[in-house]
Amino acid sequence: MVVREEFYVDSMDRVHMIHGYRWYDPEQEWIGVLQIIHGMLEYIERYDEFAEKMAEAGYYVIGHDHLGHGDSVNSMEELGHLGEDGAVLWLKDMELVRRMAVAAAPNLPYIMLGHSMGSFLARRYLIYHGERIDGAVLIGTGQQPFLMVKLGLLTVWAGKLLKGGREGKSRLLNRLTVSGYAKKYPDNARTGSWMSRDPQVLIQVLRDEKMNFQFTRGAYEALFRTVEEDINRRRAAKMPKDLPLLILSGEEDPVGGYGKGVRRFEAMLSKTGMQNVTCRIYPEARHELLNDYNKKEVTAEILAWCNEICSRGKRRNAGG
Repeated sequence: MVVREEFYVDSMDRVHMIHGYRWYDPEQEWIGVLQIIHGMLEYIERYDEFAEKMAEAGYYVIGHDHLGHGDSVNSMEELGHLGEDGAVLWLKDMELVRRMAVAAAPNLPYIMLGHSMGSFLARRYLIYHGERIDGAVLIGTGQQPFLMVKLGLLTVWAGKLLKGGREGKSRLLNRLTVSGYAKKYPDNARTGSWMSRDPQVLIQVLRDEKMNFQFTRGAYEALFRTVEEDINRRRAAKMPKDLPLLILSGEEDPVGGYGKGVRRFEAMLSKTGMQNVTCRIYPEARHELLNDYNKKEVTAEILAWCNEICSRGKRRNAGG
């Protein structure tokens, strides 16, 4: 029977407690570790159904709420806020949680799964620490245009200088990201319909106070700095060339450029010499593949891929 345990641990910012969950079956012999990296404006508990399925299959699953998200805040007013060096702190907290998982489930193959913003954080992690894991699943990712990312950073800089600093919020930054994703669905711009085809999911999102907030300029700066590094081919070339990657996206996902951005990302990886990349784009599916009509199919594909990776045994320095 799968157990879900809640945990809190000191964040690397030395101010907040990081909140998270681990899922596992204590009666099973675990076959691998799966660390889930959630996306922007959400939190790790939204992955409960998926995490339980993976734990039932023999995985030790762990994930946390990023700084500025979920229950890793000291008050609801802190949602969307992020201190200095936010991009670095997000990565450091991911590594902190990874070390917790390795201590609890040592000597097992280690897989990292990132969704949306979490996929970009995972990609940055692979650039710096790719030798520490055995495989990565990237869901809802893309290859954002360089000029768009630079425009985002310029908007952050101008706002910090002229309109109230890093703690202020910006409609333009929202239009460059979350609000802009609804362009293809003008009649449902406020329903979040770009995220999923399932209306029940959208109703839950609209009613969830932990998902209805805005990033500050400081948080957007951390996001754009992360993406800026991810889309740079010279930086991406630092990923281990033999690291297995599974890239999954919906055909109707605006974050992935409706498939085009995902294919650009795949092509960039090929140019850097990555040798073990699998990419699949699901017809008609939208951004949140684990919350769309085809979520069972997606979960089955992820599980099969993870099982294949784990069948090879632990190959990397996951304890490092």
